[in-house]
Amino acid sequence: MVRRMQATSNFGVQETHGVLNRFQAEFRGSSEGLGWSSAFASVQRERPFEGHFHALSDNLMVLHRGGPVDITYVMDGKSVARHIPRGGVFFLPAGHACNVLLREPLESTHIYLRSDLFAGPGGSSGATSGLAPMLGDQDAVLEHLAAAIGDTITGGLPASSLFVDPIAQAIANRFVAINFHKPSTEAGKHPNLLSGRQMARIREFVDANIDSDIRLDQLAELCGRSTEYFVRLFKATNGVSPYQYVLNLRIERARALLADETLSLAEIALACGFSHQEHFTRMFRRFTGITPGRYRHSH
Repeated sequence: MVRRMQATSNFGVQETHGVLNRFQAEFRGSSEGLGWSSAFASVQRERPFEGHFHALSDNLMVLHRGGPVDITYVMDGKSVARHIPRGGVFFLPAGHACNVLLREPLESTHIYLRSDLFAGPGGSSGATSGLAPMLGDQDAVLEHLAAAIGDTITGGLPASSLFVDPIAQAIANRFVAINFHKPSTEAGKHPNLLSGRQMARIREFVDANIDSDIRLDQLAELCGRSTEYFVRLFKATNGVSPYQYVLNLRIERARALLADETLSLAEIALACGFSHQEHFTRMFRRFTGITPGRYRHSH
């Protein structure tokens, strides 16, 4: 059940999940008392925790200002483990609940967004029902906008609603642009999630071809879906794009291969489907925070 709070002009902490009070986070600052009406934001260092985020009538975005961290999400009975790099974005739309297990400390910015900020294609208001959760995706636009919101609290930027409201609206617009699933006749004929069998087929294909170029149309064909519809189904099912999913598996395979010191970094790069060692090093550092060489030495 969605918990609806009494409507007020200001967006206060009582309308949020109360992370600062519930999980002993180290408080850096929040918008409480600043008179914001379209958003509520807080900046904190979260300690490892396991907790339940109940469904609200508004929307939650979490920007990972640190990382990488390992997080397990449980949503609609489905458990999803993610290794999320710095800059990753968690998004919990209105009406959705989620259990979260954070395994390491995390510097984060939480931004709650009023549902009336969201408009679907064609300008329809209150289109949050068309938004899917995001579980650690990276998006440079969202990262910069959320950082600006955080800086209003900790960095001395203007803290008035006049400054913040356009940024909150831009964040909502960005979520609609990249994460809105428009209903269609095709979506009405088929389930709106990939089945466990389809995901197993995809995982088997990726594992078998991880050293080669894996194309989107190949994955879509495995599920008997058009490429465009497959991308929507995949993100709704897994919370990440097919590209991010494959990249996670490439990094996972690389971490395993690094234990074999007879393999050079160049060999591991090719075995995991990276075009060359420099590309491998760059992506590995983005996901783990250290280079492959340092990871091998430390493990």
